[in-house]
Amino acid sequence: MDQYRGFVDTLDVGVVVLDASGRVQTANRCARSILGPALAPPDTGCLLAAGIDVVDEHGDPIAPERQPVAATLRTGVAQSKTVIGVRNAQAILAWLLVSTEPQIPPGGELPDAVTCTIVDITSLRAAQEALRASEERFRLLAENAADVIYRLRLSPPPIRFEYVSPAVRAVLGWSPEELYEDPRAALDAVHPDDRAGVTDLTVLAAEGADCVLVRMTRRDGTTIWTEHQVVAVRDPAGTVASVEGIARDVTARQALEADLSHRALHDPLTGLPNRALLLDRLERGLARARRFPGLLAVLYVDLDHFKAVNDNLGHDAGDRLLETVARRLASVLRPSDSVARLGGDEFAAVLPDLHDEDEAIRIAERVLDAVAQPAEVGGNDLMTTASIGIAFADETPATATELLRRADIAMYAAKDRGRARVERYGTQLGGAPAGG
Repeated sequence: MDQYRGFVDTLDVGVVVLDASGRVQTANRCARSILGPALAPPDTGCLLAAGIDVVDEHGDPIAPERQPVAATLRTGVAQSKTVIGVRNAQAILAWLLVSTEPQIPPGGELPDAVTCTIVDITSLRAAQEALRASEERFRLLAENAADVIYRLRLSPPPIRFEYVSPAVRAVLGWSPEELYEDPRAALDAVHPDDRAGVTDLTVLAAEGADCVLVRMTRRDGTTIWTEHQVVAVRDPAGTVASVEGIARDVTARQALEADLSHRALHDPLTGLPNRALLLDRLERGLARARRFPGLLAVLYVDLDHFKAVNDNLGHDAGDRLLETVARRLASVLRPSDSVARLGGDEFAAVLPDLHDEDEAIRIAERVLDAVAQPAEVGGNDLMTTASIGIAFADETPATATELLRRADIAMYAAKDRGRARVERYGTQLGGAPAGG
């Protein structure tokens, strides 16, 4: 062995040779470095120092006769890649991967020596423990999260779920096992109008899309909104092989946003569009009128003597009357028309695609008749009338705001000329009244 000692000392694995009694015959430089404080002094003939214990991969002590070298000496059977730890009373000193090879003399049955190779796996073991701890933290987070965490394998086909967190039961009503068995159940649950977006999930994930909003049908038949944050997982060739995602139920958020959007553009009392939405629709109507033949008009409607209702019967009665008037306006206008409450007792309507000015006048007169009908409020029949101004989008260019202002001017002309009538913009300058 002496002639090979120099060579053995160059190896990057520990090599120890022990005789039949377990005494160390030689140990190379790497073995001495790996064992460090666990190595016994050379004059003892022992491999491990006093006070050093050997444990298995789970940290349980290994009896001396079951340790790799002793087992090979006793049985003549080689030990391959056995994980052991060496520790003192305070802590593990090193984790080792140990293999033994018996040296059996000619004609013998048991070895008279054992060659033991040692690989230091302390760093690897620490990394594995860190990975296991990380995976355990992820598992605890995933399995207790309210959001659904999933991994969808795309390639190679067929498409399948590799992981779905238990939250899918609460969100969609399916178990993870059911989706593993039948991945299409999740796609079938997607609203038909949103399936194209889900089909493009790979592209969206690859492009780094922030999120995908998808309507889905729960197992009980209810429809919910789900938001999916997705990320692409690529294979070594750069192809998107999987999509990892987090899905959450955002139905309540969508409902709140829809409600806030509705409130921003509608009158809270009557539910009609407000001034902002009316002006938007009027701008769209003017743009259409510039592209296609057709006449557009704006009606400005103001109730007559409405203040007296509030003063004599109270604001609650006034509110009920406004609600009644709003319903009547909507009922007598055409489906293509838009009606809004501008505030107080003022309403306005956009009338697109008119054949002529007389058609607008007839619609305005229907509004007059509808408003003049008795309104039952708090057990009382209230009578009211309205003054209406009309402005047409003619050859004189006008913005939506300007056209509404012209109709307002015409409405005040109707007030000045006795109320309960219709006036066309321009008649306040001395022309003939539009009607009423």
